[in-house]
Amino acid sequence: MGKPLAARQGKLRALKWPIVLGALVFSLGGCDPDYSLSPPAHSEKITVTVKLPEGLKNETLWVMYRSATCKRIGTGASGQRTERDGYHSVYKELERQGQSDLYQVELAKDGGGACRWHLANVTFGVTYAEPTRFGENATAGGGGGVVVIFDHNNSPRGGADIEVQGDLIIKKDYYPWQSESFLGDYEKYISLAGEGHIFLMYKALNARRVYFEPVLHADFVVRSKGPKEKKKGNHTTFTYPDGSVQADGQSKPDFLKLQTIRTGRARDCFSVKRYKNCPDRRPQLLPDWRPVAEQPGFGYYVVVDEWGNELPFYNYRLVGNTGQVFEGRTDFNGHTEPLPTGVDPLREVEFPVAKW
Repeated sequence: MGKPLAARQGKLRALKWPIVLGALVFSLGGCDPDYSLSPPAHSEKITVTVKLPEGLKNETLWVMYRSATCKRIGTGASGQRTERDGYHSVYKELERQGQSDLYQVELAKDGGGACRWHLANVTFGVTYAEPTRFGENATAGGGGGVVVIFDHNNSPRGGADIEVQGDLIIKKDYYPWQSESFLGDYEKYISLAGEGHIFLMYKALNARRVYFEPVLHADFVVRSKGPKEKKKGNHTTFTYPDGSVQADGQSKPDFLKLQTIRTGRARDCFSVKRYKNCPDRRPQLLPDWRPVAEQPGFGYYVVVDEWGNELPFYNYRLVGNTGQVFEGRTDFNGHTEPLPTGVDPLREVEFPVAKW
């Protein structure tokens, strides 16, 4: 978080998950020489959908399959032979659905072939379609990336920050970020300032549907300028849409500040960890009743904040269809305790401010 902006910009240049990564050369052993994918006709499909806002464009999907049959052979630090699961990359473009703003692609969960490939992870995202509207020398940066992991391995960009149990639905706010760097060659990037890091990292072992809706607040531009002299105490200066200026050593915009400027709501309202301190909380219970596979006849609900973030360890009081009352606290994923099927549909939903 505290790296110089110039170093961060180097990362942004690398953000364009280069297709050359798909050409990584590795030695495979223990199976037929044909390492190609051959998904069987009956293979389950995972659908990736992006609701694309005006001004942005989709990046090419980088899809990785892995194989425990065809190993990647290498050499360890002491010269010993090492074996790791083999991997195979393919690249796909999301296809527009009619005249809508939805773009979609289907991925075979079972990659088939002699290596018995399985879908391991996918990297995709959005970026500015025409960054030159911020100036002819402007280049699209990063910030709108998503990585979804479907097995127990890390992705090429690391492990997941969030694990979900079923389908993955992502709806996140983004702000235009114009950054200028003056040390060395002059550079101007138009990136997306959002929650978290450059990539949102998820593990979704049981997902069959991945839906990503980036919400672009195009009128709330944050601008940053790096120092022109490398000197102790010189920091990147951020100018926010309300005219306020900060130069406190941070390398990226203050996302919660941007949310507050746009909505007038307190910072705590946009932080899952601090949502209980929001002065005007607006939590909600998602309407979907989700069966518990291990407990026939039981299911659960999911509690989220008004921005769609799951609320862990959050108090709830539910009155079921038969009048039975269920009080508790959500788990780490915002799920209620398993409830008997008869409670659905609910009569009442409350979120008491009880002390635990």
